[in-house]
Amino acid sequence: KIGPAKLVRVNKELTQANIVMGQSGVARDNPDYYAIQVMNYVLGGGGFSSRAMDSIRNERGLAYSVYSFFAAEKNHGTFEFVMQTKNESALEAIRIANDEIRRMREEPVSEQELNDAKDYLIGSFPLRFDTNRKVASFLAQVEYFKLGLDYPDRYADLIRNVNREEVLRVAKQYLHPETLITVIVGNLKKIAEK
Repeated sequence: KIGPAKLVRVNKELTQANIVMGQSGVARDNPDYYAIQVMNYVLGGGGFSSRAMDSIRNERGLAYSVYSFFAAEKNHGTFEFVMQTKNESALEAIRIANDEIRRMREEPVSEQELNDAKDYLIGSFPLRFDTNRKVASFLAQVEYFKLGLDYPDRYADLIRNVNREEVLRVAKQYLHPETLITVIVGNLKKIAEK
């Protein structure tokens, strides 16, 4: 953990605010990596299917873009929650994003959310091989992260075996609202007026 939550404001004469909320994440060899991918899909990685998109953009119209991801490297990783919104709605969007992160830690995902996440992650996996360049890049990653040449054959089961209890456990273990660093780049006068 990196200490208490922190807010950094950067003033730019922009018509919309760019927001990144971040914290430390996990390394690629973390055994929870696949449960984390499923959890993040439900939270904010699933585009229009995600809770964050639903509550921040679809229900309230607060943001043009909303997504989250865990970037896992060899020895470390990061979690990022990214939004673009009007300056005037930046603070409300951040509040709701925090609420969704907390809800992920407190409420089990539904069977529908779980199955949608798994179906997408498994179904989109072959797109990693649809060009020669992607195949080469994928094989380099498999070697770099020591995933084993049978990794493509194992991937579907690694995702399929994730259950609702694991999703809740990894949300509690790896999402830390109290340590998030939030950076807002936007028109601070308009942000403050709201």
